[in-house]
Amino acid sequence: MNTFKKGPVMDLKLGTYLIYLAVSIVLTVWVARTLLKNGQVFLDDALTDERLAKSVNHLLVVGFYLLNLGYVAVALKIGQRLPDGSSAMEALAWKLGLVLLVLGGLHFFNLFVLSRFRRRRMLDQLPPPVPPTRMMPAPYPPLPPYGMSPRPAAPHGYPKPAPQPVPQQAPRPETQPDEPLPPQ
Repeated sequence: MNTFKKGPVMDLKLGTYLIYLAVSIVLTVWVARTLLKNGQVFLDDALTDERLAKSVNHLLVVGFYLLNLGYVAVALKIGQRLPDGSSAMEALAWKLGLVLLVLGGLHFFNLFVLSRFRRRRMLDQLPPPVPPTRMMPAPYPPLPPYGMSPRPAAPHGYPKPAPQPVPQQAPRPETQPDEPLPPQ
C-alpha cells in the first residue's frame, strides 16, 4: 500500500527557502568580494600602513560575512502560509529586500568609520592654517597657573581694594549771592 500523497514534489515554502538562501549567499559573496577588492585602496589611504590595511580589510570582510549570513539565517522563517506562487514570490522579495538593506547599511557604516580614520589622519598631516607672523608678548605680571588666584585674597575671600587717595579741593572764596563780583 502506497502512503505517499500525490502532488508537487516540493511545497512552495521549501522552494522559497532554498531560493532565498541561494540568492542571499550569492549576493553576500559578491558584495564581500567587491568590498575586499575595491576597499583595499581606500584602506591604504586611510591607514597609511599597507600591511595593516590589508589585515583590516580581511577582518572587515570576515565580519561582513558573519553579520550578513547570520541575519540571513535568523530571517529565514516565513510565518505566513503560501497558498500560491505569487504569495511565495512576495515573501521571497520581502526577505531579499531586507537582506539588501542590511548589506547596504553595513557597507555605509564601514565607509563612515573608515572615513573618520582618514579624516583624523589628514588633519594630523595638515600644516597650521596660518603661519604665525609675530609672537604676542607675555602678560605682565605673568598669569598664575590655572585654578590659582591672581593675587592673595583678603581674609573674607574677596581681594582687598587698594586704598584710594582723597582728592584735595581748592578752597572756595566766601561770597554772598547778592553781592556782585569785583571787576577784574
